[in-house]
Amino acid sequence: MIMNLIAELSKGGTLPDGTAIGRPRRIIYQCSEDGVADTIKPRLEKCGADCRNIAFLNEEVHSGLTLDDERIRQAIIEFHPKLVVIDPVQAYLGNDSDLMMAARARKLMHRIGMWAGVFDCAVILIGHLNKREGGKELYRGMGTIDIVAAARSVLQVERSESGANIRIVRQIKNSLAPNGAEICFDISSEVGFRWLPSNYNRTEYPVHEQTEALTKQEQAAYLMKRLLSEGDMKAKDVLQSMSEHGIGERTVQSTKAALGITSYRKMRQWYWHLEQPAPIEED
Repeated sequence: MIMNLIAELSKGGTLPDGTAIGRPRRIIYQCSEDGVADTIKPRLEKCGADCRNIAFLNEEVHSGLTLDDERIRQAIIEFHPKLVVIDPVQAYLGNDSDLMMAARARKLMHRIGMWAGVFDCAVILIGHLNKREGGKELYRGMGTIDIVAAARSVLQVERSESGANIRIVRQIKNSLAPNGAEICFDISSEVGFRWLPSNYNRTEYPVHEQTEALTKQEQAAYLMKRLLSEGDMKAKDVLQSMSEHGIGERTVQSTKAALGITSYRKMRQWYWHLEQPAPIEED
């Protein structure tokens, strides 16, 4: 799936929903599990990638890379990627003890998140699931929960019961909005990789909305966006809804500022307004 997305970005192709990307984008793809020459590049070429827009750090030379390695920062500065992919994240957390140390994981995630913001690129961290079945999905990643806690969005890929070659991509965390709809893809030796129509299996696999694993501020942001997405709302009604969800006024006010929600007075009542994204004009 990631190879397909990288290929489409590199050549200015399309997103899974058919949206045109526009001009080609640069990507850094760092993978510890496969060789560049014999595995990664042939796979990318098979997906139609423009490999001139894809870079790798040679780990035979740059050994011992971790998420906060200055060599990654320097590569971002020099190559100007719009996307950095780390595959798998477990291989770039340092030694095994770092995988379980919350403080170390938070530091690593904070550093790469800071770079993403400063240098204007997205970061995808690919992780393996542990073998525990039936538990909360956010806790199935290997290592400390602080890794997924720091991410703004978490996607989980799982097999479909309706077909051996079908995979379902589910959003199990979205910090500032409702979880997105599930999408599916088919992968086989006969046809390779292909996205399936957006309504594929939607009845069998409904969209899930999940807030229990979020922090209080993330929950507040999620709820505020939902409350104000259809129009302005009285401030007292927003505060009442927050209180009913166990969210205190201090958290509400800090989240309000972070989301850029403005206040105005009308007929002796205070209202809150959340600016909505402008609709995209079609050609």
